[in-house]
Amino acid sequence: MLRSLQTRGYRSLREFRMKFGNITIVTGANGVGKSNVYRSLALVQRMAEGNFAASLAAEGGMPSALWAGERRRDEPKRISWDIEHDDFEFAIECGLIPLGPGSASMFRTDPEIKSESLRFAGKPMARRKGPVIEARGPDGVMEASSLPFHDPESMLCELRDGTRHPAVVAARETILGWRFYHHFRTDADSPIRRPQLGSWSPVLAHDGSNLAATLQTIVESGGGGVLHAAIESAFDEIRWSPADDTDAFHLQVTPPGLTRPMAAAELSDGTLRFFCLAAALLTPKPPALLVLNEPEASLHSGLIQPLADLIGHASKTTQLLVVTHSHDLAAAIRTIGEAVSVELVSHEGETRPKGLEGARRAWSFD
Repeated sequence: MLRSLQTRGYRSLREFRMKFGNITIVTGANGVGKSNVYRSLALVQRMAEGNFAASLAAEGGMPSALWAGERRRDEPKRISWDIEHDDFEFAIECGLIPLGPGSASMFRTDPEIKSESLRFAGKPMARRKGPVIEARGPDGVMEASSLPFHDPESMLCELRDGTRHPAVVAARETILGWRFYHHFRTDADSPIRRPQLGSWSPVLAHDGSNLAATLQTIVESGGGGVLHAAIESAFDEIRWSPADDTDAFHLQVTPPGLTRPMAAAELSDGTLRFFCLAAALLTPKPPALLVLNEPEASLHSGLIQPLADLIGHASKTTQLLVVTHSHDLAAAIRTIGEAVSVELVSHEGETRPKGLEGARRAWSFD
């Protein structure tokens, strides 16, 4: 279970720490930094994948990702993450690529990793200082890695020998197992709206492109009863199918009073997104951590309680982080299970929890 995340210097998260429960709810108005909390955690997974530099480049590079507000004279231009998990602790700090006559690289917006550390049960298992990576070998001794590695990428993805460095591999696999859903495209060209050749799909794709196949997989894996109950709770008396008469996979819904099913291309954005959320939350292959960013987008108010019920059901097997604008959704989730909840505000451009806007020292919330 993920216990805490501390992020310093990333966008509006100048000095931000949060603790997680089995369900964690983050709320707040537009522009207070909720999405930065989501992206900060997602970047940790990009580190484990080996896509850290590319992900920062998609955000404008290190200069754009840095805290842009006022700094103390002794405050370096750095971004750092500290992760506390039940099984390990991971920390990383990065800064800007040095500019000047001695710098030959053209990749000047990449992160320069200054330091990293990985601990299991408080015991150092791997560490990095600048270009030097050391890891504990099979004999229990810390040894410098002789392998070439990519400077702007984390040692989590660079040390891949599970025999020599099992702790690093275990931490990487844990982080790679986290699942993030931010937005499901529902425009006319969305893959969700097009018939596809289906395959066994226990995990909904990030863009929902395998929605119909995932729904059928849930049914064939024994989750059909819960899925049908959730859909019935959300939409009165509708009939639905994940495939048409030609066995092409695409969602079809027949509302009351209609004599033919409506194909996915005809369904509303909210209907498609609710089915996507149901598929994500009822997966036959539950992740250790599932993160939803603004799941209420395009949903009618009548779908909020059915969504909260799905989140409560998923929390029996999965830790959840829900980032939402909706106070109604947050309240509904709190009624079905114990949850850590915080409302964020912006204070002079910095993301803080409500009630600590004027705090001068580093702060945190439980």
